Amino acid sequence: MKRFKLGTLIIILVTAILYGCGKEELRTKTNENTEQKKEQIAVEEKMVLQIAKDYVTKTYGEITKNQKFEAKREKDGTYTVHVYRDLGDHNEGIAWLNVNTKTKKVIDGVH
Repeated sequence: MKRFKLGTLIIILVTAILYGCGKEELRTKTNENTEQKKEQIAVEEKMVLQIAKDYVTKTYGEITKNQKFEAKREKDGTYTVHVYRDLGDHNEGIAWLNVNTKTKKVIDGVH
């Protein structure tokens, strides 16, 4: 009977150790995936801002140093880009754009 209890205890301990190790590995992979996703979104946002700048240059003329571009990722994966001039005491709106990252299509006048 003692052997059975000892054997059962060893099996439980080994199982607990292995189960705990698996959780740590899962946590590590989740953290890596989160970091990769953040990097991917940062690269995507740079691409969106460049697409918006190209569009504004073609449509509204040359970009000035006080023009600002702010991008916000939407739930559907597209980006809304607010383009405005920073005039110090207030901002002057230029455009609201929707940029699709997959098709690289820009829709002007959204908001």
